[in-house]
Amino acid sequence: MKKNYLLLPIFFLASCSGSNDDTDIPDNNGNNNNNNNTPVLVTKMVVDGEISTYTYNGTKLSQLKNLTDGSVTNFTYTGELITKSVTSSGSSTYTTSYVYDSNNRLSKKTDVHTAPNLTATTEINYTYPSSNTVKMVVTLSTAGFNTVKTYTRNATLNSDGSINSWTETVSSPNSTGGMDTGTGALQPIVYDSKNAPFKNVTGYLKIIDQENENGSTHNVSDYKSVIQYNSGGTEWTIFKSIYEYNTSGYPTKDIRKYYDKTGSTVSSTEVSTYEYNHL
Repeated sequence: MKKNYLLLPIFFLASCSGSNDDTDIPDNNGNNNNNNNTPVLVTKMVVDGEISTYTYNGTKLSQLKNLTDGSVTNFTYTGELITKSVTSSGSSTYTTSYVYDSNNRLSKKTDVHTAPNLTATTEINYTYPSSNTVKMVVTLSTAGFNTVKTYTRNATLNSDGSINSWTETVSSPNSTGGMDTGTGALQPIVYDSKNAPFKNVTGYLKIIDQENENGSTHNVSDYKSVIQYNSGGTEWTIFKSIYEYNTSGYPTKDIRKYYDKTGSTVSSTEVSTYEYNHL
């Protein structure tokens, strides 16, 4: 099963336009341009032909434009933290709000999709039992319906604060009006040692949730999350990514293969390309 990104149906469906200006001289792990010391930022991303562009105020993301469907996303910061993004797409609006605790850790994320005759909300509450763990309670609801789907994830973090793995329980409405329950796990995520495309965007690494919102400065190369319901159903996200990099270690292409629930058969392939403000 291929999941939609909550922050980044917006954030990660984009690509960038810039010149190749690679050099053999070290440049602070690829974070800055050797000539003008400006951070490397994605300006364009293409995902299976869908084109998006990014604009910035310094290193703060200000706007994302999807040139394929015409949607526009504007971002709001409070200090160095992303606190809101609003996407307008035809008659639909997607609003994502972020709240942080006194240690600048994400404590609540709320995504509201408003369309004619529809208001759907996803809320995630974060608590931190220890320095290397986070509990995420994910609640999905739709206005006018009494049923709510809930995921409770107990995650382990890596030393850099990125997601390592989790165990989870799920409660989900079924077709008979009752609730199905299930248990699952995210296996330890395998990261590469290179630079993630958005690592230099102010506030981005504070956002932790799943696949591409993992808090890491590196790229996910192997991801496997499977939930087994007591009713016999299965929910899963399994993929492997193969990257092509420029000489500064930033990906220029990601070939991501999604697998069926057995993890043995490819169900779809997604190709993303990245362009930057320099490199």
